[in-house]
Amino acid sequence: LRRSILNGDLVGGTKLSLVELASTFGVSTTPVREAMRELSFEGLVTIDSYRGGVVTAVTKPEVEEIVRIRQVLEPIAAREAVAGMTPVILAEAQAILDEMAASDSWDVWVQGNRAFHRKLYEASPSRRLVTLIKSLQDTQVVFVSATLRKSPMLKETATRDHNDMIEAIVAGDVDRLIDITLQHLTIPIRD
Repeated sequence: LRRSILNGDLVGGTKLSLVELASTFGVSTTPVREAMRELSFEGLVTIDSYRGGVVTAVTKPEVEEIVRIRQVLEPIAAREAVAGMTPVILAEAQAILDEMAASDSWDVWVQGNRAFHRKLYEASPSRRLVTLIKSLQDTQVVFVSATLRKSPMLKETATRDHNDMIEAIVAGDVDRLIDITLQHLTIPIRD
């Protein structure tokens, strides 16, 4: 359910029926209700206690606000990630990019995008900071998915940015990584 919301298969405003979802997933309504509760804590679903819920619609002004917040937080995480980067984390981040490049699946690209950014910040010792960034990213990813689906050029830009981020990390160039990250964050709000 989370994956369907994050990759844009279930867009903002989509009604989610407990009974229908339980039937789709072959489970009772209890685990569906628990999943919806968890998704509501993440800001992805608004719950209607008795019938299900609605996929949260994230607006452009909300995404602009999230981008501004992330532009403050992510330079700190990027600095820490470069300092704490290990060959294993770097290799895993590169493997994610390779999998994204090798697949034509939109789902693989969306999930890979999230996984790539999370992988880079694994090298940061600031767990609370990384948790905040992940939460903001999850709220924003629904809007990002819709934006990138409409504009393949922006997806290409994002892919190029990811590769440039890896190069900056390998070179130990924190300032370049921060510059790329700040620009990268604006992709979903570009006109």
